[in-house]
Amino acid sequence: MGGDHRVKTPSSHRLWWEPWLAGVLLLLTLVSTFTAGALLQGVDPLGVQSGVADGVPLWWPTRLDLTALLSGASYALPLVVILLGHEWAHWVAAGRHGIRTSYPYLLPFPPHASVVGTLGGFIRFRSAIPSRKALLEVAMAGPVASLLLAIPTLAVGILLSGPSELGRLEGLPFVIVFQDVPIRLGEPLLVQGLVALLPVDPGGAALHLHPAAFAGWLGLMLTFLNLLPLARLDGGHILHALHPGRQRWWARATVAVFLVLGFAWAGWWAWAAVMFLLGRSRPLPPDMVGREPAPGPVQRRVAWALMAGLVLLVPPVPVGF
Repeated sequence: MGGDHRVKTPSSHRLWWEPWLAGVLLLLTLVSTFTAGALLQGVDPLGVQSGVADGVPLWWPTRLDLTALLSGASYALPLVVILLGHEWAHWVAAGRHGIRTSYPYLLPFPPHASVVGTLGGFIRFRSAIPSRKALLEVAMAGPVASLLLAIPTLAVGILLSGPSELGRLEGLPFVIVFQDVPIRLGEPLLVQGLVALLPVDPGGAALHLHPAAFAGWLGLMLTFLNLLPLARLDGGHILHALHPGRQRWWARATVAVFLVLGFAWAGWWAWAAVMFLLGRSRPLPPDMVGREPAPGPVQRRVAWALMAGLVLLVPPVPVGF
């Protein structure tokens, strides 16, 4: 999720093939996420076989079971709605400011190689951004939309969830089963508060998440990642709009936080390395964003509240087995 800030064409018209590409990618993402949702239900609608050729793992389908594929709807539909809501919010906000963009694109991913079934989505800016105020509104629109969609999705999904056969682990209270493999999921502070408000008590067992709950959980995690202060992500755009030139400082501070979190979950050290490498990318070119008008005080408060919300969205231990 997020936007690519490179300007691709000076034309005021979108390329003729863009809606077709967006439609094909949406269709493929629906297939991949429906398949992932079916796998969460314990069925494989594609009958995928796997093998290794010259050391490269390969997967190939052997059938198409539409009934089994549709069983993945309770996961795929809410997740795709969250992803599309995020990108369409960017698209609408950009249109309000006269910023030309591509269509929103969703990216499929082989579901048998990933429990998610998608790499998220993006749009591309195709013209200059008139002001820092416009940049801030466009950058904030996506994360706000995905939070507004993901939180109620997670709440409804938790109400549909039940206790699993596995015991609850500290910091990993949730579980899903993907291709017969149990995967434990962490609990950010926002989710802890949400669960505390809901009439759900699995006792000493881990809560087996309903597919819709997993879609909402993923929506929150993708929003968290998208708010990281990297130049090409929404978090980087927000910080650049607030304080041009300081975005890299925030990226370095996030690296330090991830290094500390790595003592709870070693995967954060890998994220720290990614943040360090990608954090060296330059922010938006100075000639692409007009400086005036600057964001107003209300917009600045909302933006800082959104960025501070990262604390509520980060699970100390995101995943385990």
